[in-house]
Amino acid sequence: MIEQLQFVLTPPEGIRVPQAYAYRLYGWLLEQLSSELGDTLHEQGEHPVSQFLYFSPERQALVWTVNLLNDELRQAAVPILEQVQQIQLHDLPLHAELLSRAQPVSAQQLICAGRDQAANRAKLTFRSPCAFKQNGRYAIYPQETLVLQSLIQHWNNAFPEVALTDPDAFQALAQGLRILDYDLRTTRYLLKEARIPAFRGSMTLEARLAPPLLALWNALLTFAPFGGTGIKTTLGMGGTEAEFIPARFPDGQKAAL
Repeated sequence: MIEQLQFVLTPPEGIRVPQAYAYRLYGWLLEQLSSELGDTLHEQGEHPVSQFLYFSPERQALVWTVNLLNDELRQAAVPILEQVQQIQLHDLPLHAELLSRAQPVSAQQLICAGRDQAANRAKLTFRSPCAFKQNGRYAIYPQETLVLQSLIQHWNNAFPEVALTDPDAFQALAQGLRILDYDLRTTRYLLKEARIPAFRGSMTLEARLAPPLLALWNALLTFAPFGGTGIKTTLGMGGTEAEFIPARFPDGQKAAL
């Protein structure tokens, strides 16, 4: 099971909190856990958490989104996060207010949601800087195959019992995806001493896929807000929102696959 919590964070008046402070928030979260669990998470190559920080124009507030991607971490972290009222980042106090807590969801529920979703277009919004690694270099344009590879990798880390490993299915998915529109800009994500090249903004993808593959793709899109997109999602990058766009067809006419 995986779970998402969101918080409104309020700094002292006149203090601006950089988006890259998500890295410090992750460090704070580790400090709240038992030393044994914290050490285990720190040593793992793929951490069962994605989280990011962004300023919400709608709420005019700083929002911290935390996704807990396995049961062990959920059981340890949720009681702590539900009660937190202040987060101390070194000398910076942040007032914390729980904004929302989604119901935990399983892989099977995500798969069912994908089957129930008929839309073949979706808008992905990258709320925090996003990037990919390709051939040892940073890639700062979200090509269809890079997005797909990333979502599958994050899915497999969260749900190893239902990992997606069929190379033929991957090829079929990749061939059926195309970018219809994008509104992106380059940026940098400050991580310790590094300035990681990245992008922010949104893109619209269309899936021309047979029903079983469309259901799988839509399950991955439903998972995207939990797992994030691209690299370093544990440290604040790749925060993603997915919005399905209903198909519009004349009465009685169905979409062509």
